[in-house]
Amino acid sequence: MKTITTSLTLALLLAPLAVANELTGTLNGEQHSWHILEHEQGSTANFSELMPGMYSVSIQGHRQNKYETKGTLTIDFMVIQDKVNTASVTYFPESSLTPHYGTKEEVPIQLDVLELNNENGRASGSVKASLLYMESLQAGHTPDNNLQADIRFDVTLQKE
Repeated sequence: MKTITTSLTLALLLAPLAVANELTGTLNGEQHSWHILEHEQGSTANFSELMPGMYSVSIQGHRQNKYETKGTLTIDFMVIQDKVNTASVTYFPESSLTPHYGTKEEVPIQLDVLELNNENGRASGSVKASLLYMESLQAGHTPDNNLQADIRFDVTLQKE
């Protein structure tokens, strides 16, 4: 009985670390899911400590389980003294960086869980935004051409 209790306790303690790396949602009402990719140097879901108390978090999902620009979705946000208010979201429908859809200004983000420690972390939450079309960096955003994004994520973050 002691072995079962110890195993159960250990499983419950480790359970929060086992995240499925889910990045799902809709673009103009069409359901999508993206893959978080892991590689030797880290993951496409990561965070960096810029200075004590200031972190940059990036969640990048790919439409297939491989690196490719087409279909990639990114969510980026800053954490300053444990506070997060806004995020930027970008979607790449083509095989190049432009054209793309993205937020012109940062948008509110809802975080249910944010844990950052020495080597890894976890982020769980959602973001809703209107992603404006950008033909090129010189042309800027086109407000009358947009995608409505409603994205949910629950990911393990690796420290860079």
